[in-house]
Amino acid sequence: MNTIDLDEKISSRLSRLRNNLIKNGKVIPGTTDTMFKIVMTSCKSYLTFLISEFININESDLVKKIIIQNNELPLSNAKERKKISDFIAKVDKSLINFEMNSEYFDGLLIRNQAYLGKIEGESLNASEDYSNMQRFLQVNFNDFIHFKSDSPILEFVYTDIVNGEIETENLKKYHISLPKLEKKYYNGDKLSKLEKALLILKLDKIKDLEEISKGDEDLMEAVERIKDATFDINTIGLYDAELDRKWKEEAKIAYYNKLARKDGREEGREEEQSSIITNMLNNGITPIKITEMTGIPLEKVKRWV
Repeated sequence: MNTIDLDEKISSRLSRLRNNLIKNGKVIPGTTDTMFKIVMTSCKSYLTFLISEFININESDLVKKIIIQNNELPLSNAKERKKISDFIAKVDKSLINFEMNSEYFDGLLIRNQAYLGKIEGESLNASEDYSNMQRFLQVNFNDFIHFKSDSPILEFVYTDIVNGEIETENLKKYHISLPKLEKKYYNGDKLSKLEKALLILKLDKIKDLEEISKGDEDLMEAVERIKDATFDINTIGLYDAELDRKWKEEAKIAYYNKLARKDGREEGREEEQSSIITNMLNNGITPIKITEMTGIPLEKVKRWV
């Protein structure tokens, strides 16, 4: 197959993907890496509103103060893994780290805590004046349910576990459960403007997006941008690549799951189990996930980490 044929094949596939979205009245959801970054970097009114809600500053005072920063965090040493945060914005003395977490996995919260710590450390190294220490906030958009609370928006600070005394207000994390917000919406519960703004990142039906944003310019800006980007062939190309990576990951997990159930649970098959564990770890599957999929005891899996 020559280059022209390949280009035509790719173009045809992307057109089918776009036409399928149009036919079903859907958009690329904001929970995807592709659309999340588009919304956060190009919807100034929407972003301003979100930030104003989390740092409690009037929107009109924020408009000219928001600075979007590089999301690639510097490495401390050659052995450290490359860290790329989803989105970082600076407002005066506040740094806000937005993270879109499409699925929960063992170590997610630790990874995101490492991102926040890295951002804090780099900021302090730059200023060297602890008296001018900035506020650091991390807002986690979670496309899953992890915490038991019924509230879709949870706020965390460092506190004493006995009397609840707060150590500092300068370090704060929010966890937003998008599925809980979606449930509120489809149950017909009343939503605040903040809840609607957050839900825009989850919904993928144009009808629903237009309904919750109707009459609000901040929200309508984000919805219109999502619709425009969805039907742009360049965005479709990025989305297609993202879907391809996801499908390959799911196929990889399914393969190891099948392999493990076939060979890994049989007694006396130590060599097969070891091979399965090693391959799954090398492919980025966490120890707890391996145990869930294969039935191999967690202690045994951890010996191979």
